[in-house]
Parts: sequence; C-alpha cells; structure tokens
Amino acid sequence: MAFQPILQPTGPGHTSPVDLFTVGTLALVAIWAATSGRKLGAPFVLPMGLLILGGAIAGLVGPLPGTSLLQLLQDLALIAWTAALFNIARRPNVLRMLTTTFACSAIGWATVLVVAYMAHISVIEGISAADGNRLLFTLGDPNYAAAYWVVSLFMVFATKRPRRAPVRWFGYTMLLWAFVLTESNGGLLELAVGVVFIAALTVRRRHGAVAALALLLVTGSVAGAAAQTVSFSAVQQWAAQSGQPLLANSLGRSDNSTSQRSVLVHESLQLYYSDGLLGSGPRTTKQTLYDKQYPYAKEAHDDYLAALTERGPLGAIGIVALLLIAAWRSARVLRMPPGQGFGAQVPRPAGLVAGLLAMGVAGAYYQVLHFRFVWILLALVAVLATVPDPDHPDAARPPADGGEAPRL
Repeated sequence: MAFQPILQPTGPGHTSPVDLFTVGTLALVAIWAATSGRKLGAPFVLPMGLLILGGAIAGLVGPLPGTSLLQLLQDLALIAWTAALFNIARRPNVLRMLTTTFACSAIGWATVLVVAYMAHISVIEGISAADGNRLLFTLGDPNYAAAYWVVSLFMVFATKRPRRAPVRWFGYTMLLWAFVLTESNGGLLELAVGVVFIAALTVRRRHGAVAALALLLVTGSVAGAAAQTVSFSAVQQWAAQSGQPLLANSLGRSDNSTSQRSVLVHESLQLYYSDGLLGSGPRTTKQTLYDKQYPYAKEAHDDYLAALTERGPLGAIGIVALLLIAAWRSARVLRMPPGQGFGAQVPRPAGLVAGLLAMGVAGAYYQVLHFRFVWILLALVAVLATVPDPDHPDAARPPADGGEAPRL
C-alpha cells in the first residue's frame, strides 16, 4: 500500500520497485493460504478470464505475439494480487490497516512532492522533457500521477485518516496540491465526478432520493449551460497565452488532447476493421499503428476501445462483465447499514466507491486497468460487499442487503 507510487526506475517488462512488494505479497499469501485451511475467494475472475482468453486468442493470430504474452502475464499477476488482497483483507482488522496505510502514505508522498516543488528539487519532482513542467514524482506518467492523487483523496475521505481533523485537512491540501501539479484535465474530471457522486449520496441520506436526483439534474444543467454559454475555445486561448505554466499546460492544451484522442479512436477502429474481428493482441496498438504508418501511433488510451480492438469480442464481453460486477458490488456496499460488517473498519465506504467510479470514467480516455491501485480499489470494494466469516469479530453485526441509507 505504501509503495504504490514508486514506479521509477523501471525494469524489464515495465516492472517497477513496487512490484518487489507485490511479488512478496503473492508469495506470503500463498504460504498463508496453503496452511490456514480457510475458504478463499477470487473476485473478478470471470471477467478477467474473458479478457485474458480474448487477449490470448488475439495475440496468437496477431502480429506481435511476444508483446501480447507479456501483457497477459501482467494481467495474470494483477488478478492474482487482487485475489491475495481480497483474502487477507477479510481477516480481522486487516482492511482497516490496508486502507489507513494507503491514505497516510499518500499524504506523506504528496508532502514530499510539494516540498520538492517549493525547493526546486528536480530529481524528486519527476519532470521529464516529454511532459514539460508537469510534476510526475516517481509515477512516470502525468495521467497515472493525477489518478493516484485523486484515488488517494477519496481514500482519505473513506478512512477518515489521519484521525485528527486538522491533520486530515492538511493531508487533503497536500494531495490537492500534488494533483494540481500534474496539470491533468482528465484528472480534474475524475475528481469532479467523485465529488458530485459523494454530494448526491449525502443529499440522499439527509433529504431523500428526489433531492439527490434534483442535485444531479441541477449540476448537469449548470454544466450544460456553461458549455453552451462560455466559449471554451476562448478560454483555451486565454489559458495558452496567460504566461502561467499551470494554465497553459492544462486548459491551454485541452483542445489538442481532445483532437489527438479523436484521431486515435478513428485509427484504432480502422485497424480493427482491417485486421479482423479477433483483435490485434493486448498492448499492440501503438506498434501496429507505427508499423502500418498511421500518422498518430500511440497506445489506445481507452480501456473500452482497447478491449474490443486488441482482444476482440471476448474482450468486449469481459470489460462489460467487469463493469457490471463492479457496479453490483458497489451497490451492495452503499446499501450496507452504517458500521456493520466490514464497514465497521471503513467509516465512509462510499469514498472507495467514488474512487472506483472516477476510475471507471477515466477508462474512457486512459487505460486504467494497467494502474495497480485500481485493482486495490476493486479488491477493497469486493471485501466490503461480502459478509464476514462466522469467527470474524465484525460478524456479530452482519450486513444487510436492502433499503438502508448509504454509509458516507
């Protein structure tokens, strides 16, 4: 949990320093599972099985089987790690330990980055020539970095850690500051979606479903009216010419980012139609576009599009199944009575659901299934949606399925 952002320096096969701890987790949990005699679970195996099977078939018939094989091995490692987290988090007080560690360590890393920014310590800021003055810390990619800080904000909200409110608000400030330094437009959308979701749940709990729906309608209407009234191109031009790096590299480049993604979507679909319905193989979009001399050769930057174009029909079914199962488990979490079941260890479970929703939105313009912490969210939400074992301390207050106010 603590080393999630430590992705630099990279090793062979896109490995990172944090993967040493991932391997250690898998090894130790395997030993524990073999000797504990406990019943184990493996959430999300069905959708991931479809994604892996579709990727394997596409990789075998595709142009880059070696690249596809590497990605499939990474997929297997991620689903194994998710299962490991799911099973150990169901033990007494482990869920609280994992979420608290994630929240507090993220605040610590954000504070280190902010101090490095103020002191101009470039080796810690993580600035790269390709990304201008966007601060990446050790995350290696501005979009990955923005998503990590957004998820961390929701993790702090969910855990109410640190315990003391002034320290927690200091943590929020550091995390928001670190997020702003990534200059990510997509991250801003993720944060907004999660905040609106939590606000709607809060209104529903206090004033009912009608009031929550009214809030969502008003928010959507205001956003739509602003889009129609305000000239976004004028805002972009103002930001680009403002002389402020934060504005120029966020709002000022948003039109360019949108047009590039539109081109990439068009090219990926063309590639899919020309290469066959089985797909080109996982993680092959960039190299295939380059080999066929398309003008904009990049990775898919879209989990939903990549599932179809790289893994074929089975991949498309797999990603839909993953979304549906994650949504079903999230709904169960929100229906749990406050403080009962595993919810006794997470004061505001809706924060984890908000983070997962934000990453679901981000999947439309990033490939977030490659983000390690997304699988942490999936594992933790899966735990919260289950009933504790009979010998578990929280089993004395078993969760219920229906009709209760959501736990915020």
